[in-house]
Amino acid sequence: MRSMTGFASEMQSTSKYDIFIELKSVNSRYFEFKVKSSYYLNELEVMIRNIISEKLNRGKIDLFIKVVEKNADNYEVVVNKDLAKKYEKALLDMGNELGVVSELSVRDFMSLEGIINLERVGEEEELEKKVIQMLEKLIERIIEMMYREGRKTKEDIESSLARIDESVRIIENLYPQSLEKYKESLRERLQEMIASHIDENRLMMELEMVASRTAINEEVVRLKSHIGQFQNVLNGKIHGDSKKLDFIGQEMNREANTIASKSTDYTIIENTIVIKGEIEKIREQLRNLV
Repeated sequence: MRSMTGFASEMQSTSKYDIFIELKSVNSRYFEFKVKSSYYLNELEVMIRNIISEKLNRGKIDLFIKVVEKNADNYEVVVNKDLAKKYEKALLDMGNELGVVSELSVRDFMSLEGIINLERVGEEEELEKKVIQMLEKLIERIIEMMYREGRKTKEDIESSLARIDESVRIIENLYPQSLEKYKESLRERLQEMIASHIDENRLMMELEMVASRTAINEEVVRLKSHIGQFQNVLNGKIHGDSKKLDFIGQEMNREANTIASKSTDYTIIENTIVIKGEIEKIREQLRNLV
């Protein structure tokens, strides 16, 4: 289990290029990839995207590539002489027609569209190979960072689980005492009903209502089961990911809410608040895990 948050960068120099690459990832529900480069990646961008999506299958990924070329070996200046001659003829004709003396120089042609073009020539394989090698190293480093962060997050989650487990045990121990208080309240209520000559159906209805409000045994058992299942997934004993853990967290929260709604004991309610608070912390941390 690893985090989705990570950062890594690297710079390398060759006889022809200075190459700088920066890779950054933050949490996201999906795989989102954006690349910014000072160098025209061409079809290399598709390959880069595939490499990153295979290794980092979730998260918002930003990649920055800067390439500084140290010489002009990969460029050729192309002069369109035929077009220049047509420009020259057009300018001279316009000067004669307007009665203006035309004195043309090479400088006059510099700003005219299509006269001088810069074309990239030569093989790009060396540069592309170097970019891919650097990227793969960066991915290894950022994944290592993500696993370190994931281990720290796992420890925080385990601490929250321990506090939840402690609160559940407190609730479990307090429940018999709380039940006795309800029974005493029930006895007093029965005495009132008998004195009021209430009918038997009404009496049974009151009894069922009180019984349903006090019974939290099943919720406590399910909550303990969810905690065990969560720990097994977290420790890899059961297959699952952060999405499965989040679902278990929702179920734990539901059981805690039910216990709180059925209880009138202040200490039990206080511990359900602790449980729900820790569950919220866990679910927030899970959003950054894969």
